[in-house]
Amino acid sequence: MAQPYAPLLQQMLLEFQNQRHDSAERIAQSILRINPKDGVALQVLGLVLAMQSRFLEAVAPLSKAASLDSKDPELLANLARAQYSAKLYFEATQTFEKLNRFIPNNPQILLDKGTAHAKLRQYEQAAFCYDKVIELSPDYFLAWSNRGNLLADLGFPAKAIECYETALQFNPSYPETWTNYGNALYDLGRLEEARLAHEKALTIDPNYGEAWSNHGNVLLDLKLVDEAFISYKKAYSILPELPLLKGQLINFYGSLCDWRDRDALVEVVLHEISQAKPACHPFALLQTSASPSDQKQNAEIFTKFRIPILNDELPKPVPLAKKDKIRIGYFSTDFMDHPVGMLMENLLRLHNRSQFEIYGFFLNKKVGDATEQRLTQLFDKSFDLFGINDADAQKLSIEQNLDIAIDLNGHTSGARMGIFARKIAPIQICYLGFAGTTGADFYQYLIADRIAIPPEDQKFYSEQIAYLPNSFFPADTLIAREDFGVLPSRLSQGLPESGFVFSCFNNSYKITPDIFDIWMNLLNAVPESILWLSKPSDGAMENLKKEALARGVDSSRLIFAIREPTRKGHLSRLRLADLFLDTAFFNAHTTAADALWAGVPVLTIRGNTFASRVASSMLTALDMDEMIVNSKEGYFNKALDLATHQDKITQVKEKQEVNRSNTALFDTKQYVKDIEDLYSNAVNKRL
Repeated sequence: MAQPYAPLLQQMLLEFQNQRHDSAERIAQSILRINPKDGVALQVLGLVLAMQSRFLEAVAPLSKAASLDSKDPELLANLARAQYSAKLYFEATQTFEKLNRFIPNNPQILLDKGTAHAKLRQYEQAAFCYDKVIELSPDYFLAWSNRGNLLADLGFPAKAIECYETALQFNPSYPETWTNYGNALYDLGRLEEARLAHEKALTIDPNYGEAWSNHGNVLLDLKLVDEAFISYKKAYSILPELPLLKGQLINFYGSLCDWRDRDALVEVVLHEISQAKPACHPFALLQTSASPSDQKQNAEIFTKFRIPILNDELPKPVPLAKKDKIRIGYFSTDFMDHPVGMLMENLLRLHNRSQFEIYGFFLNKKVGDATEQRLTQLFDKSFDLFGINDADAQKLSIEQNLDIAIDLNGHTSGARMGIFARKIAPIQICYLGFAGTTGADFYQYLIADRIAIPPEDQKFYSEQIAYLPNSFFPADTLIAREDFGVLPSRLSQGLPESGFVFSCFNNSYKITPDIFDIWMNLLNAVPESILWLSKPSDGAMENLKKEALARGVDSSRLIFAIREPTRKGHLSRLRLADLFLDTAFFNAHTTAADALWAGVPVLTIRGNTFASRVASSMLTALDMDEMIVNSKEGYFNKALDLATHQDKITQVKEKQEVNRSNTALFDTKQYVKDIEDLYSNAVNKRL
């Protein structure tokens, strides 16, 4: 029987066929007001909404149409695709399963079903689908490519590469396979091959935003910083919503001291974090004004987005009676000439080997430097996990019967959280490398102290805080002050022969415009004073000089440190500084400890995050609380007072020199005993 609104139906179909979507949508809505169960109008409405990328809106009419006609394969296929595009992955798997019952062993349906399972991290179901597609259609390149994606997500980059290479044999013109191939090569440290793979993807599709971002990642590791920045900006111009890309740009703009562009992105990122979007790597967020709550939420979003959870249970502890000693495994990418490597060398030398066995798990590609070689000798056993997939790394780690596995990376470069997510020891701890929460539920503890993380701030951390009695920071004391040698001349370091020397050897991304304002105000207020900075990139130096000029300061009063090849030489020359000015959001870590060890006072603002309270932690342990202020005004006034009253800066230095020998900060033996007590208490469940 003809519908009374048949002319409307015909007009709607004509508009739809001619791709006049707005008109087709209006007519479909009119028909549905007359008859909410008109299947044709429901399908057309769903399709036109999907064609406009309004996928979530499209799901409702398509679902209703499917309930009216549950045996129409084309309708089910349209519904499943809309559900998938709307990120309703569970619903999509259910619809694909219905479709699979109507049309069994269809490669495309199975492929799409597998991809929906993969989005849900239902890896076994996804693998079953892909393997079935390959069985039915061995030359279907997308099945091989998606199988590679699955293996890469599971931490099997070498096996993923095999799948990508097979896919590319069948279709060498698919850019997504090329860039994912490049990502797997990158994970194995085959950087030049990875670069070429991403560039192949971009040759095929120059507007492939994700490939540009991946290209930037590789160039960054190849130390081609300027080229990497270009790739990231190109990615952002094409696909600004790409997950984590804004965070990469925040880091770059910060490193370049391009504050206007950075601060604009920070506002966008903080808004996206509030909407639970993966917008920023946690490390980049430490450089910003993000609150402790923002940092925790972002870390949770990032960890959920990047790290698959494949094992719900921790390994059972081996009774101590069977092995006598507590086994500690330290995992790091930085067991080399790196601040973490140097700090760990200081600690490892004093570990009590009668009570502890100390294992080192090297996550980085070996570099062969002297620090790496010394660390290898200091471990009771060492293991090279670079290039080993997460599952095999888990197996190897569990075989060592560790009591505690300690992640020294957290959210820093080269981190292998996927290993810890698989559960490798009865107790898993995050320590030292990252001054923030991981946002993960597979670490029981984060090591800190009550200044760095006050007990009332526990709610901002996904881990339980394991408190050391003094500063959590293991300051390096390997090179004794008496071994520094003769004080170098100011001229040898490019410094003027007279005038007060303000200094800050922090990375350029830690410098923010509000702190730089104070520094320039100090230079204007203290005649002949200079600011001695760690040498950043050429671009950052130029930007800092421009910013100084804009604040009425001769840019020649910014002195960028000459590269010093030895640690002893660097510590020795630090003594030329009169006052170390800390950065606010992201404090000095090793640079502050080095300045204090060399006898240079450090001035800091106590912040409200872990990263902004590190220097306060050190100064408290050194009993130099007077060098901790609570406001920018106090920071300026204190620095000005010290710079213009020689007797006051002398008193501070004299007190610091006395405290260096009789307070906790540089008492490495006591520090190691304290952290060993912490480990023992964790094993004995006394924390």
